[in-house]
Amino acid sequence: MISSPFTIQPLAFYLERCGGETYNVTMPNVRINKYIASCTEMSRRKVDSLISQGKVLVNSRRASVGDVVDTDCDIVMIDGKKVGQSKKHYLAMYKPKFVVTTMNDPEARSCIKDFVPGKYKGVFPVGRLDFDAQGLIILTNDGDFSQTIHHPSFKIPKVYEIRVFPTATDEAISRMKHGVMLDGVLAKAVSVKKIRQKGKASYLSITLEQGIKNQIKRMAKAVGLNVEHIKRTSIGPVRLGSMAPGSIRPLSNTEISEIYKYSEKRKT
Repeated sequence: MISSPFTIQPLAFYLERCGGETYNVTMPNVRINKYIASCTEMSRRKVDSLISQGKVLVNSRRASVGDVVDTDCDIVMIDGKKVGQSKKHYLAMYKPKFVVTTMNDPEARSCIKDFVPGKYKGVFPVGRLDFDAQGLIILTNDGDFSQTIHHPSFKIPKVYEIRVFPTATDEAISRMKHGVMLDGVLAKAVSVKKIRQKGKASYLSITLEQGIKNQIKRMAKAVGLNVEHIKRTSIGPVRLGSMAPGSIRPLSNTEISEIYKYSEKRKT
């Protein structure tokens, strides 16, 4: 039955361990936008929009933003189609260079879908990596989980190894750490460290929390550097490690729980 909002446990509280590959989520009473997001690829904001448009019904009654549903007995429908819990997949992928970070490409270029086994039907990439970049991408079919990783307000750190030319001076590194203006926004790295120097090329480790498009290349250009190589090595607790280009692995229970902790931190 629909009820008024009340204090509920965070989603991570309800996660049932099942070997790291998938989770069966049991949420007896939960806000309707959170429930629908957990069953689909939609964000909670998108769900709220559909609710406001009158497209969401609970037990044949029009839902309201903020409703709480009993997932054991309430029937939730969107545009006449029943919403139900499905197995959720949480995956790490090593995106190779020259692969488009989408599930389809109108130009027939290689894309993420080409690497995903059929048993993970419905997953999609969270965020983007440039066509000429490589490294860690997270795939899921959980809209809520995707939002936690992708939205910059959750401040999940993403670490990249880059090669720049010419030599990155201490001044250039300092400017990237303290910030440069990009389209009226102060773009800055959480940290920038020089890993090694090879000839005139510098190898840097850079950590970002902002979600600015092409941030690394644009920040580097602003301080007089050209980026020749980008490899993302981690997203929050998830590490690329020894994965090979094109490979996919399930996230561990610990990795999933640690990512959900970022959403709980924002509430406190």
